[in-house]
Amino acid sequence: MIVTLSGITGTGKSFFKDAIAKELGFKNLVIVTTRKQRNGEINGIDKEFVSNEEFDKMVEENQVTANFEFLGAKYGYRKELLESDENQVTEVHYSTIYDIKKHAPNIFSIYIKPNDVERAKKELKNRKLPKDVEEARLNEIDEHILEYSKNSDLRKQFDCEFVNDYTESAKNKLIDIILHRAQKEAVGII
Repeated sequence: MIVTLSGITGTGKSFFKDAIAKELGFKNLVIVTTRKQRNGEINGIDKEFVSNEEFDKMVEENQVTANFEFLGAKYGYRKELLESDENQVTEVHYSTIYDIKKHAPNIFSIYIKPNDVERAKKELKNRKLPKDVEEARLNEIDEHILEYSKNSDLRKQFDCEFVNDYTESAKNKLIDIILHRAQKEAVGII
């Protein structure tokens, strides 16, 4: 099973992804990107960082699929990982959920909403991104919220809508939801 986590920036996707990996033994479904590697990120663990030319070649050779652009960088998933039977977890930009579902047979898609949008924006500001990147991401939050609220077809793409109140109990609740889904589908979790 592949668990996908979507939602606005600052809503806790990375935190939940790490918790699911640690507590349920899911592997990180590494996304391939041309985005510049940030301090602390490990190539091949957090993301697979490649040049534009390498990315384009992987797409051309059908190695990378469900690809998209976001804030000037290219992103996509290795086809063999999307088709794997391993339990994996990844963060997914909400606009690509349609394409990912076409390429991955066993997706459990979760849309995470913050109980407080201002808290999500504060989380983003705590990342100390360059001002232009921070501003673009803040604008994207507002656009994202509007698109998700008005697009009922998009909302239907998600199997679960989850509200993060930024507490330990929220993490435990999300883990329980995934365990329940795995039991329902008889997916082995260590």
